[in-house]
Amino acid sequence: MTRTKVLPFLSLLLLPCLSMAQLIGSSSKKKKADAEEPIKSTLNTVQYDQATAFAVEANKQLLASEVRLADSLIRLSIKTYPTKSVYEYASALYRSSDAKTANEIMDLLFAQLDKQSTKNIIVQEQVASKYVDGKGVFSLIEKDIDRAKIIFGTLAFQVNQEFGDYKRKIQILETLALLNIQNTSTTFKPDLEYLQFENYKWILPLETKDYAKAILILNQIPKTQFFSDDIRNTYLAQVYFESGDYENAFKFAEKLKGYHTNTKYYFSFKIYALKGDNEKSMVNFEEYRKFLKKTYTNDIIPNEMYYYLSVIDLNKKNYQKALVNLDSTLNVRIVQYSNGALVDRWKIFKLMGDAYTGLEQYEKAKDNYNIALLTNPDFEPTREAIVKLETIIGTSISTDKTAPVISLLEPAPTRGLKVSTVSSNVLIKGIANDISGIKEVSINNKVVYAQKSGDFWGEIPLNEGMNKLTITATDLVGNKAVQVFEVERIVAKPVIANTNEVIIPVAEKIGKNFCLLIGAQNYSDINIPSLSNPIADAVKLKLILKSTYNFTDENIVQLFNPGLDDVKRQLLELTNQLQPEDNLLIFYAGHGIWVEKEKKGYWLMTDSKRNDVNTWLPNKTVLDLIAKIPSRHMLLITDACFSGSVFKTRGLKDGAPKAIMEIDEKISRIAITSGNDTEVPDESVFMKYLVKALSENKEKYLTAQKMFINQILEAVLTETKTEPRYGTLELAGHIGGDYIFIKK
Repeated sequence: MTRTKVLPFLSLLLLPCLSMAQLIGSSSKKKKADAEEPIKSTLNTVQYDQATAFAVEANKQLLASEVRLADSLIRLSIKTYPTKSVYEYASALYRSSDAKTANEIMDLLFAQLDKQSTKNIIVQEQVASKYVDGKGVFSLIEKDIDRAKIIFGTLAFQVNQEFGDYKRKIQILETLALLNIQNTSTTFKPDLEYLQFENYKWILPLETKDYAKAILILNQIPKTQFFSDDIRNTYLAQVYFESGDYENAFKFAEKLKGYHTNTKYYFSFKIYALKGDNEKSMVNFEEYRKFLKKTYTNDIIPNEMYYYLSVIDLNKKNYQKALVNLDSTLNVRIVQYSNGALVDRWKIFKLMGDAYTGLEQYEKAKDNYNIALLTNPDFEPTREAIVKLETIIGTSISTDKTAPVISLLEPAPTRGLKVSTVSSNVLIKGIANDISGIKEVSINNKVVYAQKSGDFWGEIPLNEGMNKLTITATDLVGNKAVQVFEVERIVAKPVIANTNEVIIPVAEKIGKNFCLLIGAQNYSDINIPSLSNPIADAVKLKLILKSTYNFTDENIVQLFNPGLDDVKRQLLELTNQLQPEDNLLIFYAGHGIWVEKEKKGYWLMTDSKRNDVNTWLPNKTVLDLIAKIPSRHMLLITDACFSGSVFKTRGLKDGAPKAIMEIDEKISRIAITSGNDTEVPDESVFMKYLVKALSENKEKYLTAQKMFINQILEAVLTETKTEPRYGTLELAGHIGGDYIFIKK
């Protein structure tokens, strides 16, 4: 994933095609301004320098996963002096999905402004129009408190803009709109904070969809050399575009001339895409790219343009290509002047749902619509799309007379419908596509694991020579399809495992290792005690996986102090990201709870309410979401009270460990929990021995079961009264085998 720091606020929301130079004035006028406004150079910066040093060190410690030390340092930085350095730290927290702590840190910084003993704040600012070797020149400048609030609030807005926190953005805008900022410039131009403050007056109604008010405010702003007709028309085009009034948006975009012509191309590209005129849209797209190449000497397609390219793909019913462009919209989070704004994530997932609807993959469509709603429950187009999808599904079911279409994925057919294997058992994996959804799949009359979406898998014994496999798929309305495949078991010299039970993984289809770390630590409800160690424990595991095993940063997702919807959304997003050959490790540390009357276990996220079961995350929901993820192997490690309730039936007593030569071929869903149906301490003995086992492991290939038996079970039982458990998750699709840790 590519990310860069989000550039100034006006370039994000309002000026997709204007540079900061145009905001301030021509280069010649800026030189005059510089001459008339000398930069102050006699500031007392001792506290500022100390606070900046603390913030820089906090970022280093956070990067090194020293979470507690980093948190202490950033708070010390804020207490010492408010600096812009804190926002880099907040962005890093957001990347770990710890929005709660990120916003808490930014709120502390904002509040610290009012605690200063002076009326002025030192802020690092770029000197207008001064560049050395193409790089901006920065200086320390004193600003009054309200101007500092504009600067700091703008940075907070940018952080939430990048990571898609809509409600938080509105709160920030409402706070900033209450400030009283006057233009204090002694030259012909207003200062930048005044310009930003003035723009909040119409940006807030734009964000809250009060478009008429935004238009009224824009039309009341007097024309000056800093607010030209082209700038007004650009803003009006933006408001009309956001309101869905494409006719007026196009009218104002068409008025743009000179340098602003590129803005006309930009809006025209988007408007024609939404109106379904793909040819005109692409003509304007190419004109705009010419501008980018000429101005920036590169051919970077910005984030927002990927989004509207996917709109064109949907118009053409090229749904697979649309998904590719939407994936780029999610992952290429680059913002530059003249390159448009970041597209809100809920809009992206809504279009992903549309693409899967077009492909008639209705369960996938529903999953992506749910991701969009979990990100922004108030986005009306998503709600409308779900109603439309439910109507399509309902109509399809009532009229469905078509049997499912069965496709065999594994083993892959090489000659017609014949495949060959040397194994005594064969993993059968496939898809049974059906608009109504799949009720059941059987192979040779044996019911195998199947999802409603049509994915199915199971293991079938083979005789020597040719075997017939009869796959029967039944949809939810009773339509049945039968397909026969031939699998030839070739007699071959068996491979014998050595005395050390070394496991040799299969070489084909080497997948990536993904990891989801969930640490719930700081609880909002005072009736749920906060914990000390979950995040630190998750970080310890992350460091070991990165340093010793085949895990990389880009495939490790951190959810620190997440809410209920954050976890649901992330598990659903993994269904889009993982491929069938990939492996997934999920770690959860936090509170767990058991309801004896219901015989149900739950995880408690940081927004859980002790007296409201609807705010808890049921184990069954976790298993249902895990079942959707198409990974080869999945290991769930939970360090929470009553964590043993994730198991259906099987545990360690069901069988001794076996070294299987091709264990990696089987689809496995394994769990290791810190306790059975009991409470576990915050200072986790289980975590101590899990970390020790992975750190001290000398084997190239280590199965989860072997690690559990040899390094965890007896050690934890000896030191505590809790009983850790190892078991399989049949409800999530376990077939056989185990999760394998592979050393670098």
